[in-house]
Amino acid sequence: MEKTKNFKTEYQAFLQQYPYRTIEVDGTRIRYQYGEKEGAPVLLFFHGLEMQETWMPYALHFGQNYRFLIYEYPLHITNVDEQMAFTFALLKALAIRQVILIGCSDGGVHAQIFAKNYPEVVTKMILITTLTLDSDYLRHIKKAWFVTPLLLLFLKLIPAKTEMNLLLKKCQGFLTCESPEGQAYGRTFYETVTSDLCYKQRYIHSVKCVSLLKDYPVFDPVDFAYLRGKIQVLIPENDIFKKEDQARLSALFEKLDAEILSAPGGHMGFVVQAEDYMEKIEKFLARQ
Repeated sequence: MEKTKNFKTEYQAFLQQYPYRTIEVDGTRIRYQYGEKEGAPVLLFFHGLEMQETWMPYALHFGQNYRFLIYEYPLHITNVDEQMAFTFALLKALAIRQVILIGCSDGGVHAQIFAKNYPEVVTKMILITTLTLDSDYLRHIKKAWFVTPLLLLFLKLIPAKTEMNLLLKKCQGFLTCESPEGQAYGRTFYETVTSDLCYKQRYIHSVKCVSLLKDYPVFDPVDFAYLRGKIQVLIPENDIFKKEDQARLSALFEKLDAEILSAPGGHMGFVVQAEDYMEKIEKFLARQ
């Protein structure tokens, strides 16, 4: 009988193989994971909701032929341009000259901003279950801005365990379109993240960062012109984002000859069905 997959067990083994390191960059100390194949191209991962744990299967898989960098965002930086400047400084501190960007959810937006701001270090970009900064998305953020202070106050005041339980219930809604086995595995993922009560501060930080995107300029194809033919966009069949929003993302990058593919599952499909996503990414990366 096949053993049921459990993300927590897998992640504990992953941490044994790739324990967190610490580094000080511009006076800020952060944790990061960096490996594997010496001298190979570097995959720089941007995660959504500051859940860097999502990249475990990708690090294990692509570590055979690539290096990877996963890091925790510094909590005192909420401006996205400053966040990307810190990321660039981190790359310099680690003597990394070029990267392939992989971003999911709001991490996909961060990847786009990094690509726009630092074209000299980006060679390819892969976007998974994300959006782009167009006027409709910005209007949505601006509308939510009026209640964001109240939300942040609520999140700060409630006990960490209560907040993690609420978040766990909310995130399980992202799994409804997955198979029973996928839902079970996805729950072990969210349980792994929310079992760390320190995640409360990371979650609050992610809410702040997203809300501050309200005044960010809309992307234009010219921002990414240097990556023509070197962009892949993976769009889940049953994502939480509206089809219209997905269409805007596709429309932006179609103009740059991007590879735009449908992918299985919903917003967490890239975790619970990681093999399907990694196969598509691997084929894309293999092309020169």
